[in-house]
Amino acid sequence: MPFYRCEICEEDGRLVAKDVTVTIEERTRDGERQWYGTITVTHLSDLASGQCYRLILADGRTGTFKVRRNTFAGGVDRAVSIDGVGPLASG
Repeated sequence: MPFYRCEICEEDGRLVAKDVTVTIEERTRDGERQWYGTITVTHLSDLASGQCYRLILADGRTGTFKVRRNTFAGGVDRAVSIDGVGPLASG
């Protein structure tokens, strides 16, 4: 999966995290383009499982995602599994 730098915002536009790493996998299933990935953020970032957020990639693409799983195993960083909701489109 390719790595990207991104910003994450609440649906109302409030910045949640910036300059974070995300890996994204895109595929076509049943004729529909889908995407999912994993975000690496500090344990201080407020990303809740089941909630939707807006992803803004450094290459200009944006998309809405839902947090599937939020894994914290101690230390500073955690892995957040996400599923795209709708397209990951050019800004």
